[in-house]
Amino acid sequence: MQTASSARLRRIRRSTVRWLLIAAGALLVTLLVGSAVVHLYTEALWYSALGQASALWTRITTQIVVRAVTGAIGAALVLINLLHVVRHLGPVHLRRRYGNLEIAEQVPRAHVRVGIVLVAVLAGWWISGIQFGGRTSLAVLAWLRSDTWGIRDPLFGNDLSFYIFGLPVLEQFLGYLMFVLIWAALLCALGYTLLGAIRLRDNRLEVDEGPRFHFALLLAAFIIVLGVHYWIGRYGVLLDGSGFGGTVGYADVHARLPARTVIALCSLIAAGSIVYGAVRRNWRPALAATGVLFFASIVGGVIYPAAVQKLQVEPNQLERERPYIDWLIEYTRRGFALDEIQRRSWNPARRAAEMQLAGIDWLRDLTLWDRDQLQTAFAEETRRQYYEFSDVDFDRYYSDGRPRHVAIAVREFKRSGLPADRQTWRNIHLAPTYTHGIGAVVTLASEAARGTPVYWLTNADTVERDRLAPADLDLTEPRVYFGEGMEDYVVLNPEADTAGRVAPLEAVSTGIQLDSFLRILAFSWRFGDKNLLFSTERDESSRLLFRRPVVQRVRQLAPFLAWDDDAYPVIHRGRIVWMIDGYSSTANFPLSEPLPLGTRSTRYLRSSAKAVVDAVSGEVTIYALDEDEPLLTTYRRIFPDMVQPLSAMPADLQTHLRYPPALAAAQADKLARFHVTEADVFYSGQSAWQRPMLAGRTGPYEPLFMMAALPGESRAEFLLSVPFIAADRQTMAGLLLVRNDPQHYGEALLLELPSADVTRGPSQIIALIEQDAGISAQFSLWRSPGVDLQLGQLRVVPLDSAVLHVVPLYLSAAGTALPQLQRVIVSDGVSVSMDTSLEGAIEGLGGGRSVPARTEQEPSPAALPAPWAEEALRLQQEADRALRDGDFAAFGRHWSELQELLRRAAQQPTSPD
Repeated sequence: MQTASSARLRRIRRSTVRWLLIAAGALLVTLLVGSAVVHLYTEALWYSALGQASALWTRITTQIVVRAVTGAIGAALVLINLLHVVRHLGPVHLRRRYGNLEIAEQVPRAHVRVGIVLVAVLAGWWISGIQFGGRTSLAVLAWLRSDTWGIRDPLFGNDLSFYIFGLPVLEQFLGYLMFVLIWAALLCALGYTLLGAIRLRDNRLEVDEGPRFHFALLLAAFIIVLGVHYWIGRYGVLLDGSGFGGTVGYADVHARLPARTVIALCSLIAAGSIVYGAVRRNWRPALAATGVLFFASIVGGVIYPAAVQKLQVEPNQLERERPYIDWLIEYTRRGFALDEIQRRSWNPARRAAEMQLAGIDWLRDLTLWDRDQLQTAFAEETRRQYYEFSDVDFDRYYSDGRPRHVAIAVREFKRSGLPADRQTWRNIHLAPTYTHGIGAVVTLASEAARGTPVYWLTNADTVERDRLAPADLDLTEPRVYFGEGMEDYVVLNPEADTAGRVAPLEAVSTGIQLDSFLRILAFSWRFGDKNLLFSTERDESSRLLFRRPVVQRVRQLAPFLAWDDDAYPVIHRGRIVWMIDGYSSTANFPLSEPLPLGTRSTRYLRSSAKAVVDAVSGEVTIYALDEDEPLLTTYRRIFPDMVQPLSAMPADLQTHLRYPPALAAAQADKLARFHVTEADVFYSGQSAWQRPMLAGRTGPYEPLFMMAALPGESRAEFLLSVPFIAADRQTMAGLLLVRNDPQHYGEALLLELPSADVTRGPSQIIALIEQDAGISAQFSLWRSPGVDLQLGQLRVVPLDSAVLHVVPLYLSAAGTALPQLQRVIVSDGVSVSMDTSLEGAIEGLGGGRSVPARTEQEPSPAALPAPWAEEALRLQQEADRALRDGDFAAFGRHWSELQELLRRAAQQPTSPD
C-alpha cells in the first residue's frame, strides 16, 4: 500500500514538473514571439504615421526573401548531410514506463525524417540570420538594383559598382557557405557519435568507413569554397593593399595577386585529391595536396609578398610605387570630391592696412561671436530650470534685402532640470507643461550691445520678435516636441492647453493616435511601462510621440545614408524645423585612402541629401541634393517615395541650406595631402599641409561660417572657410572656401598661396598679437585673478590681394562665467590693432598703430601736468574697481576714456617743469 502511494506521488511530481516545464517553455516562447510581434506592430504604426509604411515593408520583405533564399540553400546543405547520417540509423524506439512496466514503441521512419528536416531548416534559418540579417539583406537588394558607376578600375577593368555593391555580397555569401559547411560537419559528427560510428576506444578515436568518406566530401567542399574565396579576394587588394594609403601597391600586384591565384588553384587540386583519396581509399595524395595548400597559403599569402616588399620595393620605393601613387591620388580625389574643387592662385602680399577697408561694406557683417561663448550667454535665456539649449548653430536671415549672419538655438525640455520629486511619470510623459520645449533665441553674430549679444528673438513666454528683426523670424508655433536631446516618449491630449502661453493643440496632427486598446497595450509592452496602460488621463484622441531626437528619427527612417550628428534649426513659416545633413558613404570605393569616422572608416563621402524634420509634428521630408549621386540613386530605386527632388523644397527654405562643417573638415583633412597631383611631390611630402592648431583648443581649426565676398567679387555671401598651413611650419599655405547660397550651393574654391612667399598663419598671428606692447600690457591687466580672458577662434578673411585676421576677445568674471565681447583685434600679418568695435579696429589698422600702443615719442607720465596725471590715475582706479566687480561695461567705458586722455596728452607739448 505504501509502495503504491509512493509511486503515485512520484507520478504526480513528474507530471507537475512536466507541466511546469511546458508552461515555462510556452511563456518563454510567448515572450519572445510576443516581443517580436509587438515591435513589428509598433514600428508599422510609426512608419505609417510618417507616411512611409511602404519603406518598412520593403525592408521586411527584402530581409525575409534574402533569408529565405540563403536559408533554403543552407538548409538543403545541412539536410543532404543529415540524411546521409540517417541512412546508418537503425530503428528508433521510444520507451515509456508505466509503474513496473516498460513499453518500447518504434518511431516511424517518416517522423524521424520530419525531425531531420526541421533541424536542417532551423539551422539554415539561424545561420542566414547571422550572415544576412539587418542591413546585409538591404545590401543584397542594392546590388540587384544598382547601375554602373561609369568608372572602371585601372587594374582589372571592372566598373566600380562591382566593388561597392557586388564584392561585399559575394564575400558575405562565401563566408555563409563556409559557416554552413562547418555546422553541417558538427551536426553530422554528433549524429555519427550517437550512432556509435565515431567512438573513443582505448584512448583512440575510431571512425567507420562511411563517416570517414562523408567527412572527406565535406572537407573537399569547404576547400573549394575557400579557393573561390581566394579567387574573389584577388579583387580585394584594391581595398586592403599594402601600398600607400592602404590601397594597392607594387607588392600586391606582383606578389599577392599571383599568390592568391596559385592558392585558389591549389585549393581545387587539394579538394580533388581528397575526393580521389576517399573513393580510392588512398589518402596519401590528399595529404600531399593539403600540405601543398597549407604551404602555399603561408608562403604565398605572407612570406612572398613581405619579401618582395622588403627586397624590391623598399630599396626603390618611389620608382616601384609611382604608378600606384598616381592611382591613389586620382581615386582619393574622386572619392572625396576633391577633383570638383576649383583652384585659384592667391597672393595676399599687399598689406590690408594699405587698402581702403572702410569702403568694403560686408566687413561689418563678420561674425564676432563663437559657439562656446554664445552657449554660455544663451544659458541665461532658458528662463526656466527645465529648459536648455542643446547647441548653438549659425545661419543667415535676410533683413532689408541683405543676408545677416545670426546664431540660433532652440529651447528644449530637459528632464534632469526638474527637481527629483517632480520627475513623476505624469510630468515626464503626460503633463502639457513638460512634454515639449518652447521657442528659440536668435542673435546677430556680428554685433554686440555693451558686450552682450544683440537678440532678435529671445523670450520664452512671448513669441514676439524684435522690431528690427526680419519678418521671417515670426514664430507663431513655438512648441518643440522633436529636438536634439529629448529622449522620453510623451502622450499629447489635443484639448490640453500649454499653461495659456500658446494656442491649444487641436490643429496639430502628430504622432500615433491611441484610439484602441491594442495600440495602448502594444506600446505599454514595448516601453515596459504599466502606467501607460492604466492611466485615466488619456482618451481615444490622445497621440503618442516617440523617437523624438531628430537625428535618431532620420537614421531609423533612412539607414542607407550616414546622418550628421548635428542638426540645425530654421524658423520657417512661423514654426521651427530641423535640417540634418545626409551623406552617401562607403568603405568599398577602390584605390581611395580611407578616412576614419568614429568607429568606422570611409573611402567615399558625399553630401547627397538633406532631411527636414518639423519640430511640432515630427514629419520628416528628405530631399536629394545631388540627384546623380550613384549610391543615392540606387536607394531611390528601392524606396521611390522616400527622397524628394531638391526642386520640391520650398524656395525660402533653400536659402537656409548649409554645407556640412563635418564634411568640409573631412575634405580639408584629405586636401591637406591630396592637393598635390604629382606622384613624386606627393611621395616626398614636402608640399603637405595641415589644419592649424591654436593654443587653448583641443583639436585642429574648425570650419567657420562667415559672411564675406570671394576675392574678385563685391557681393558678400554665406561662406564656410578652412585655412591651411604648411605641414612643417606655421606659415599659411591655402584657404578653402565653400559657398552656401542656393544658386552656388556646394561650390568650393581653394585659394593657394605661393610657396615662396611667407604669409603668417593663425598661430603666428596670435603670437604677433601677444607680442604687441600695448595689447600685451592690457592683457596683463585683464589676466588678473578673478578674470577670465578668452580669445575667440581666429577668422581668416580673404580680400582681393590681402588677408585680414580678426580675433574677438571675451572677458568674464569668476563665478559668473558670462562672457562679454570687450574688444576686437585685427591684423594684416604686419600690424595689429585692437578696439571696442570691428570698425574701430580696422580704422586703427589703417593708421598702422596698435590701440593703445606706447611709443618712444609719448611723453612720460612724470612730465604731464598734474591735472592730466590725476585724471588718468582716477580713471585707472575706476577701471580696476569695475574689473573687480565684474562690471565689464563700466570697465570698458573707463578704459576708453583713459586711452583718449593719454592720446590727447601725447599731442600736447611737455611741461617745462
